[in-house]
Amino acid sequence: MKPIDHTLVSHVAAPIEKVFAVMTDPARIPEWLPACKAASLTGAMRKGARVKLRFGETRETEFEIVDFQAPQTLGWAERGARKGYKTFFRLDFAGGSTAITIRSVWTPPSVSAWVKGKLSGKRNVTQMMDGVVQNLRAAVSR
Repeated sequence: MKPIDHTLVSHVAAPIEKVFAVMTDPARIPEWLPACKAASLTGAMRKGARVKLRFGETRETEFEIVDFQAPQTLGWAERGARKGYKTFFRLDFAGGSTAITIRSVWTPPSVSAWVKGKLSGKRNVTQMMDGVVQNLRAAVSR
């Protein structure tokens, strides 16, 4: 199946190094990732690392870091129930702030999964991306 992707470009009023530090600190991931209640990582954040996350009270998943180039890129592939989802973040210097590009890519495993994904409405990608930006703005100001 052909991948479905969404992209959002926005700004965070903080230096790129600070934004990247907040995004890559497992203890701070719940501050900016919508619905995330906990995140843990054994070892250093790097390409190939696996971050365990809990959403809500019951959903647990694992993200494999597939792109990591400080302080500009972070990307992960979900390895839990929602295999096929990848999220990429690109940070760029923008004067006194940071330009952030978020790209979400989903490769449906089947036509029926594609139809279900389109009709379900459970996962509003645009709303999630906007939530990430809003939460990052708050997190970097702390």
